[in-house]
Amino acid sequence: MESLYFLIPLFFVIVFIFPLAIRLKLAADLNHNQVIVSVFLWKIKVITIKLYIRDNKIYLLTKKKKKEIEITLSIKQIYFVEQLGENLKDKVRPKKIVFWGKIGLDDAKNTAVTCGTIIIAVKSIFSYVKNYKPTCSMQANVQPSYEQNVFMLCAYLNFSITLFDLLFSLIISLFSLRSKAYGRQSKLS
Repeated sequence: MESLYFLIPLFFVIVFIFPLAIRLKLAADLNHNQVIVSVFLWKIKVITIKLYIRDNKIYLLTKKKKKEIEITLSIKQIYFVEQLGENLKDKVRPKKIVFWGKIGLDDAKNTAVTCGTIIIAVKSIFSYVKNYKPTCSMQANVQPSYEQNVFMLCAYLNFSITLFDLLFSLIISLFSLRSKAYGRQSKLS
């Protein structure tokens, strides 16, 4: 072996080809208007974000910075996120989806109807995902709570995507934003 410099491009090729194992944990407490999102990359926690709504604005609180950031999205940013989601839809490979909820409302009848409606909605989303990704395992459990007033929904998502697909989708979404957004300036401003 004369030179080891060939290992550098080999490392980048391997990083681009092998999928990133990403886990998302979502927890929503609708009584307090807050959502907590944790992102894990290869079982290492990357970030935990707390989102909450106050005065019709979304605020973001990270554990490291401990400060509130007000989020206001323009139409162009919403269009970019929409295009990115459309591009990533076929490239993401879900492995496991777990949904859990605990619901307790003021009346037992309302609690039962709400639990049933949510479980039907979740199962219909699961059947949609199962049509396109048949190897994904899914679980759903919504528990009624007749003693206390609570409305909590949690989701655990385990999926993988290659770094190449992620970067390619970002670039395509940026080009789509530039070509379509500036052509329809009156609608997107």
